Amino acid sequence: MKKHLNVFIEGKLERADFNFYSQSGAYKYDIDAIYKNGDTRHIDLELEGEKEDLDNYIEFLKVGPLRKHIELFRVEEDEFVGIKGFKSYKVHKEELTFTDRIKKFFK
Repeated sequence: MKKHLNVFIEGKLERADFNFYSQSGAYKYDIDAIYKNGDTRHIDLELEGEKEDLDNYIEFLKVGPLRKHIELFRVEEDEFVGIKGFKSYKVHKEELTFTDRIKKFFK
């Protein structure tokens, strides 16, 4: 049964080519995905695939050669929507880190 996951990555990503890396892994593990790069610190991925393929892909992203750039890696399960292929988008996002957002929330 196919699942849908949302992945949120934050870190020092300005020198890492996460788009290419995540796309190559998506093809390797037969994952359909939407890649959203908000700025040089944030990446959001919507992933769909079989559970085992998703687990392998998440591990590929977390422990691969770009892991040294990651400061926050969060995965949430969501409703399956039927993504096809790999799509990449540039979206606007605040320049705040996760810690900055938490501080802003509690002010």
